[in-house]
Amino acid sequence: MVNNSKISRICTVPSLVGDCGEIQELALVSGAANLEVQQAYESHDTATSLSSGSARCYKLGPCFDSPSSVEEDNKPVAARLSKYYPSEKAKILVQNFSSLVSWRSWCKNSSPVVGWHLPDETYCNWVKKLEKRLEQKWRDLRIYEAIMLSTRLISFDSPLMSALMCFWDKSCNAFLLPEGPMGITMEDVVAITSCSPVGIELSTLGTDPPDVKNTYLGIGVTSYGNFVTRAMALRDKEQEEMAFYLYWICKFVVCNRSVMVLKGFQCVAETIFHAKGPIALAPFLLGLAYNCLGNILRSDFSEHVSGPLWLVVLWAQAYFNPIAASSISTHLQSPRQQKFNSIYSYGDYIISSQVHCEKTFGECFNYLTDNKRKRQGEEWNPFLKREFGADWFRTFTLHQKHTRDEKDAWKAVLIARDLPAYFSPPSFFLEPYSPNQFARQLGHLQSVPVPFYQTINQPWHSRNTVAANVLKHAEKDYFIRKSAMSQVNQIHWFPSSDHAFDFWWLWCWANVASYVSEAKKHFVSKFGNGPRKMHKKRRATRTQKLQRGILQLPSPLFKYILEFCYSTVSVGMIIYVDSSKA
Repeated sequence: MVNNSKISRICTVPSLVGDCGEIQELALVSGAANLEVQQAYESHDTATSLSSGSARCYKLGPCFDSPSSVEEDNKPVAARLSKYYPSEKAKILVQNFSSLVSWRSWCKNSSPVVGWHLPDETYCNWVKKLEKRLEQKWRDLRIYEAIMLSTRLISFDSPLMSALMCFWDKSCNAFLLPEGPMGITMEDVVAITSCSPVGIELSTLGTDPPDVKNTYLGIGVTSYGNFVTRAMALRDKEQEEMAFYLYWICKFVVCNRSVMVLKGFQCVAETIFHAKGPIALAPFLLGLAYNCLGNILRSDFSEHVSGPLWLVVLWAQAYFNPIAASSISTHLQSPRQQKFNSIYSYGDYIISSQVHCEKTFGECFNYLTDNKRKRQGEEWNPFLKREFGADWFRTFTLHQKHTRDEKDAWKAVLIARDLPAYFSPPSFFLEPYSPNQFARQLGHLQSVPVPFYQTINQPWHSRNTVAANVLKHAEKDYFIRKSAMSQVNQIHWFPSSDHAFDFWWLWCWANVASYVSEAKKHFVSKFGNGPRKMHKKRRATRTQKLQRGILQLPSPLFKYILEFCYSTVSVGMIIYVDSSKA
């Protein structure tokens, strides 16, 4: 029965559509389907006290009502709901551990996927060249810090990432851990990259034809190395700028597995070139990251997967720094007080302030599954202090009154939606973003979240390609939701959970915990102690092959060749060998 009292009313519950009839029934039974209220979250008075006195906390909706008598009223709902949500009958890897065949591509700390971004000296010089005349434009577009981040070398944290992937739920795009679901929020992407969550949308640009004016003409090559060399030599500055955006999108943002510059992103490059205001790059990055994680599991950890996996690595090292292979030192001074060249964003800070901390897969796995591990306060959001990043990001908080632009930005963070993801247009995907699962990471009171069953993906764990018009429909649906959200409340940042959530998650985690012990034994016995750094045999250089061949020659012939090399000035190459081995 729907409870319409103000204290239990939960808002922004979507229209009950789709094939998830069981979830709809549960929503009605628990009182979540209050369709009259059109706000993102409803104020909820609590008895919690802070140093400033009585606090006003907020639940992040849509979520199920919290009956006062949890044991009697909510037990059947929690039990039934845990069967369908969060996983909707699709088991995570730790529950389906016998299906994993190999993760050899992750047994290294450099490039787990072929599209992993490794900036070279030529690219960094190109950025420096363009920065001299385009820095202010990049700042206005809110992509300057992300471009600077693309010049950094990001190391892959193999043990931590492999352990985390065992708990990734591709149905709801969250890591299922003992403390509850955790995931990459829009705010996290903004903090790591300083990209804007609002502005010119990139979601449907892959469906549009190139602009007629100042159209990028192309330079005839698509391989990364040759592309940069030729683009830097272009005399037309506008063509060079568009070429840079095309390269940057393909190699750093999309990280496409073809390791080539794809013309399908030409319209994106041209849009960035013509833009006069912020580019909404954060939603696009987050959608790509979600799709990348799902594809890694679907492809059995194949290295031929596209997507910004580097973003997930930086997020994991920030949220799980005690166990990160290169953990962030908590004793370091602020990087701005140290002699670092530049710290442009939290992503830069994570890279610049790492300390060596070797951990194995088994240790990371044990850490993630430790029921005694509790998060408190700022541990729910390592970016809360806003010490690094663009100027606009440092004032991007929920603690103070907001301007109109800041309200729009927070709506992008707090509203559930389908995010666009495409690696090679015209193949488009939609990834569900459900921030109500991560309320504590956003400073809210966590209650039992109503799943975002309006997603185009039915069943939820499926990710089929969609037509361009579906992509545009999802974008319109988001704008309708954003318009319906009348306000963004100023809150006291105090992450916690109510009794209903705690009780529900006991059921959910019990479904996972029963597999943990056997799963770990399987991973360690079949693959060793998880992924670890492997040393490949390097291909011998031409000089090494020549040395090897000479050392295998008979001694008189070896001496003759050696004397000839030293006596002939025009040879142009002297080979240094140990004659005692001959």
